[in-house]
Amino acid sequence: MPNKPSTWFTRLFLNNKATIYLLNISLGLVVIWMATKLTWLLDPLGQFLSTVAPPLILAGILYYLMVPLVNLLERRWHINRGLTIAGLFVVLVLLISLGMRQFIPAVQQQISGFVKAAPQYWRELTKISRNVADQQHWPDFIDMNQVGQDLTKFFGGKNGNLVDGTFSQLSSIINVVGNVVITIATAPFLLFFMLKDGQHFPQALAKLLPERYQATLLDLLNEINTKVGQYIQGQLTVAFFVSIIFMIGYSVIGLKFALVLGLLAGPLNLIPYLGSALAMIPALVLGALTSIQMFIAVIVVFLIEWLLETQVISPLVMGSNMAMHPVTIAIVLLTAGKLFGLVGVILGIPGYAVLKIIISRLFNWYRSRSGWYHPERNDEP
Repeated sequence: MPNKPSTWFTRLFLNNKATIYLLNISLGLVVIWMATKLTWLLDPLGQFLSTVAPPLILAGILYYLMVPLVNLLERRWHINRGLTIAGLFVVLVLLISLGMRQFIPAVQQQISGFVKAAPQYWRELTKISRNVADQQHWPDFIDMNQVGQDLTKFFGGKNGNLVDGTFSQLSSIINVVGNVVITIATAPFLLFFMLKDGQHFPQALAKLLPERYQATLLDLLNEINTKVGQYIQGQLTVAFFVSIIFMIGYSVIGLKFALVLGLLAGPLNLIPYLGSALAMIPALVLGALTSIQMFIAVIVVFLIEWLLETQVISPLVMGSNMAMHPVTIAIVLLTAGKLFGLVGVILGIPGYAVLKIIISRLFNWYRSRSGWYHPERNDEP
């Protein structure tokens, strides 16, 4: 029976790959839009994730720090895994106790000193800003003196807006403190079982799929685990050395609150490219308020830290792991920060790496089976 001639509708829609792809994408977007309307389902799910995610993230970070040592002791010296984990917990508690006894009092003293000196620093900054405003020509619609007065009123005094809003935000503070307590109390239990049984999780998850897909899933999970582990271990190691360098450097030049500023530099360094610069801002302000010599000394410390971090520490610790173009990193940081705040900025890069691995695997699988990339397959009998 002869084939009927194809019509324009058949050519443009039924037998057109681009149209089929656009239709599938449109259907996917419709499904996503419909999911956003299921608030009765998404709201409880969001609350559940907001409660479970913090201890899971904290336990996951500690897991990647401790699991290499646990695996080494079990593999090389055949030490029982449970005993190894318990011993590491005891050592960790002892180190924290020793740090709180030896290190925390000095940090607490510096924090108390900073709190007492903060009003004086703020008055000096306000005075400097007003002097600059008087000497510069600003647009008529910008009253720098009024800006300084508004900032001073906001941050200081009994009638300041910041103070007035304290009691109205008390419930939020209590909720935050409660979440922190729950996270700290729950994370060790999660960490123990992650260290004890984490190596069995990929196999247990793979068994949920048909046997022909299990090897592929295990390979995918192993790649994700390796990339994320290398990134977390490397970033925390670099952040630790950055804190040490800044604390030593600031102490050598005699900058006030050297320990506090050094400790602040470590967590901020977890933000790619911007962390060290953000950590330098309060040190530069304190240096400028002290003397011009101290200001220059702070810049010298920052340059030394930057050279050591970029030329020695990061290449040795990170190597070529998670190598990404700076433009990609900037886009990821901006997007993740907008969506998830500070947590998104810190975890955006490993999250992007995981999505990249999954999407690359799916794309390679699709390309190997699609007639779009292998049209000769459509001509086979």
